[in-house]
Amino acid sequence: MITGYTAQAIRSAEEPLLAAGEALMQRAARALAGRIAERLRTREEPRLLVLAGRGANGGDALHAAAILRREGTGIDVIATGDDLHVEGEDALRAAGGTVHALSDLGPEDLHERLADADLVLDAMVGLGGRPEIPARLAPLLETVRRSGVPVLAVDLPSFVDATTGRAASGALPAVETVTFGAVKAGLLLPGGAELAGDLHLVGIGVEDQLPVQPAVQRLESADVAALWPHPGREASKYTRGVVAIAAGSPRFPGAAVLAASGAARSGAGMVRLIAPQEVLDLVLHTRPEVIGHPSTHIDLEEIGRTQALVVGPGLSGEDPRTRDGVDILAVGGDLERGVIDAGGLDALTADHRFGQHVVLTPHRGEAERIAARLDVDPGLPGADLAPALAAVTGATVLLKGAITLIAPGDGGPLRAQDDATSQLATAGTGDVLAGALGTLLAAGLDGPDAAAAAAILHGRAGLLASSGGRLPLVALDVADRLPAALGAILTDALS
Repeated sequence: MITGYTAQAIRSAEEPLLAAGEALMQRAARALAGRIAERLRTREEPRLLVLAGRGANGGDALHAAAILRREGTGIDVIATGDDLHVEGEDALRAAGGTVHALSDLGPEDLHERLADADLVLDAMVGLGGRPEIPARLAPLLETVRRSGVPVLAVDLPSFVDATTGRAASGALPAVETVTFGAVKAGLLLPGGAELAGDLHLVGIGVEDQLPVQPAVQRLESADVAALWPHPGREASKYTRGVVAIAAGSPRFPGAAVLAASGAARSGAGMVRLIAPQEVLDLVLHTRPEVIGHPSTHIDLEEIGRTQALVVGPGLSGEDPRTRDGVDILAVGGDLERGVIDAGGLDALTADHRFGQHVVLTPHRGEAERIAARLDVDPGLPGADLAPALAAVTGATVLLKGAITLIAPGDGGPLRAQDDATSQLATAGTGDVLAGALGTLLAAGLDGPDAAAAAAILHGRAGLLASSGGRLPLVALDVADRLPAALGAILTDALS
């Protein structure tokens, strides 16, 4: 699991070590130099262009550049502020590196240095950076971006908020970020995550000083493998988990096919479908293992044993099944595990409260509409909106997007999963996700764990279905790839 911490938590962890004279900058610089050397190892005469600010971030880069210069790498430094970190600049000059003030360089000078560079080191601002680019630096960043020279970010990309991930328009995207001591929460959140590239965490000795609870978590393959329910020798369809799905309507019958397929292909012991007969006929043609319950209402006693309920795919907020399902999953209802998706979200009111094993699955537009009804600011950034909705509903909220955000209903750390492809932005893929999530809840996983695991599985299946994001897909392709995606996740966890 990758854990992310706020800027303040990291500063607090560093303070006692710095006060004790620990050489944190030197440790960071040595590790950074080693990482850069690894990237430049195939170059006969490697050359590095450093964009250095005046603070500790620039100091890390200058000390690393001094190490590399002594080992034979050509170094050019552009000072992007009025001055530089004093000890870092002294070390660089002593090693034979050159420093240029940005104000002394014309466009041709900058183009010449970029033409010679194999790598650009972004060390303009670090932990205290804000998502605002000074006007005087905008032409520099645009020139670097257009040059095509790869960028490596020091600690985090410049002009990204280390805690929230909010990024300035025009910030440089990196191929890799070498981050020190702890992953910054903003590197896992929308904005920062898109700019960070590959994350490489370097330990510098602050780890034991960090808070027990991080601000953000990201599950990886090993975490999913540890969570995933595996049937034992004595398992039955009932012990594996029975998920009931209220989905599909005459207008959107395919949603039931997709949700049922997502549930079945994720390993449900049994999938029940509550729908009109014409919808059941369509689903059973594709998924003959589904148990059909022809009804316009949800009656759990009539349906039989059920561990989780999925309500909403292909339904309107006025459908009787929608209203029944939301009431069944609310506190005081008959079932404490389930998924409220699509039309089910339209039935939520300020009077509804849920437990954390009920998962709401809105996309951004749906989340904004829910927020407006529940007196939550709909304009909040996703990393704030998801926890706000979780707080007022008590449910776990899975906010779908390029970075899927999962806010536990009990106020625990935000999850931020970056496992998908933009090819998943097509009709019906959310129905597949809802079904898969219902299966994991029926198997007994906690709401936040089930949501994160389902997001990873769904995202990886989307990558398989689209040949790594290169080709279009349709939703049923994603459902069909769920077993293969799970196999790849379990294999990856062993490597």
